[in-house]
Parts: sequence; structure tokens; C-alpha cells
Amino acid sequence: MEKKKNYSMHKMMFLSVVYFLSAFMLLSVSVYAWFIITNTNHTHLISNITDVEAEYEFYVYQNKLHDGSENLTLENNVCTDLGQDLCYKFIPNPTTAYMMEQSIAPGERFSFAVKVVALGNSESYFNLSLGGVQSFGYDLPQNRIQNAFWYEVTKISYIINDEETTDYKENEPIAYSNGYFNKELNHIYPLVSNIPIFIDQSLSASIIVYFDFYFDPTIYGSDFDFVPYTNSNIFINQAFTV
Repeated sequence: MEKKKNYSMHKMMFLSVVYFLSAFMLLSVSVYAWFIITNTNHTHLISNITDVEAEYEFYVYQNKLHDGSENLTLENNVCTDLGQDLCYKFIPNPTTAYMMEQSIAPGERFSFAVKVVALGNSESYFNLSLGGVQSFGYDLPQNRIQNAFWYEVTKISYIINDEETTDYKENEPIAYSNGYFNKELNHIYPLVSNIPIFIDQSLSASIIVYFDFYFDPTIYGSDFDFVPYTNSNIFINQAFTV
């Protein structure tokens, strides 16, 4: 009986996994080390949700200084006006390409949030992964712009009875990952996994995952003999997709 119960649980977890794969974000990077960028680069977002009874919302943090979000909450922190700064902008249809015009330079950080609302009442778990990572315009594999980008989970919270909880990311069985996009094209980067859809017997809980992309200024690339460069100029005019 116990074996059958464990099998059912594993099967249920498998069927309830949510994958945000394929093209997630395009950063067309024009970088001149520490100098001000005049070129415009575009960020495209395409995401999808499968094999789970849930709805989701995607948010991009609006920050003209590009230093990321420190106010990790959606409560009273969603943009209400066009051009508003220091707030999370709701993307109404993230299954189509989304363009975000901004300049990219080393040291800048970009923040995002995904809110998932379960429609069913069965016990299930939420996973979020990144994939399809690819760079364009580099001369050597060690000089791909994606190598300089760090992804990081900053908070995992729930909304219960219209109130957002504190950070749950250290709570078991939840697991999360941070790292660089330095693997090959077919590599999948797990971001979060095993997040229970429901907690405390609540059937109205929503999950919010906050995460950042950070352009690490200490990553320079190297020459053919793997001798490190001393600046980020190798990344000029490269493109980066996730």
C-alpha cells in the first residue's frame, strides 16, 4: 500500500510540473565596458505553461537605473501608469514576444516575477526551469555573452487570503538554483522545484517566484590561449537568448 501511495505521489508530481522553456528572454547586448551605452537593445519574452491546472502572470521590474528590485512584493507594487518606474509591470500576454527597450552594461541587474494560481484542488508541485540559452556574435566559446550572466532566485512567497507571505525559499521540500548560463545549448537550468501549490491546507494560495538576471562585470572572456582579457569589450554587439 505504501509503495502504491509513493508511486501515485511521484506520478502526480511529474504531471504537475510547469516548465518555462524555449525562448524566455532576448538581450541584444551592445557593451562598451564601463561607458554609457547609446545603442538600444531589445528583450523578447516567450513562455508557456503545460500539463498543470493553473494560470500564471509574468511581471518585469521597471527600473531605469537597472540595479534590480529590492522591494520583493507585488502588493501595492504593480505599475499602474505607463512609464512608471520602480514597480513590477504586468505583461498581459507573455506567450507572444515582449519587447523591453533598454541599454545593457556590465554590473546591471534585471528583476522578474512569475505568479502561479492553481485552479484544481489536488496536491501538486511547481517547477520553473530556463532553457534554449544561446549567444550570437562571439568569436570563441569562452567569449559568449551568456557566460557573463548570472541567474538568481531572490524570493519565493505565497498569497493567502489576499496577503503575501514572507520568503519560503529555504523551506523544505523547496529547492532553488543560482548560476551562470555557461553550459551548452541543450542544457536546462533548473530555477526552482518542488514548490507545494498549497500550504497550510489553503486552497486559495498563489505562488510568486522572484528572480534576477545579473550582468557580472568581473567576467571578461579570454583569447585563443585562454589568457583572460582585462575588460568586457569582447561582448560588444553580441546577442543572448534564453
